[in-house]
Amino acid sequence: MSEKDKPQSPLNNEPNEAEKTPRDLRIPAALVRTAFSSEQSLMSWIRTCLSLFTFGFSITQFFQYLEQKQEVIRLSAGPRRLGLALVCVGILALSLALVEHVQRIRSMKEQGLPPKTSSFLPIGSALALLAIGIAALMSILLKWSL
Repeated sequence: MSEKDKPQSPLNNEPNEAEKTPRDLRIPAALVRTAFSSEQSLMSWIRTCLSLFTFGFSITQFFQYLEQKQEVIRLSAGPRRLGLALVCVGILALSLALVEHVQRIRSMKEQGLPPKTSSFLPIGSALALLAIGIAALMSILLKWSL
């Protein structure tokens, strides 16, 4: 029996041919996993900021509706300020998450991230939601009612 035909023993420190993975394949694979993880984090931020926009806008619209229906009652500015603060925090958080994601992807592209792995969907969704958040903020500031 030749040396090639012998099975590898567990005591032998040399790896089997099947266990050898070229270093060139491990690094891009790790970058792809990190890029997908970054996109997943951005989508989580989108979900969180959407909740902030929804709560903030709903609170202000609800109390604005109450003031219009019952013209005698003047409510405090507290609920309106809370809604405004929630929308502003949502806009700020989404902007920072978007900038962080873009910087991370750029850094990974410099390290050798394959070009077809990055998707425009999370960034496009974040930009669209950011525009919706700014519209909600303008709606609150200008007291537009639906």
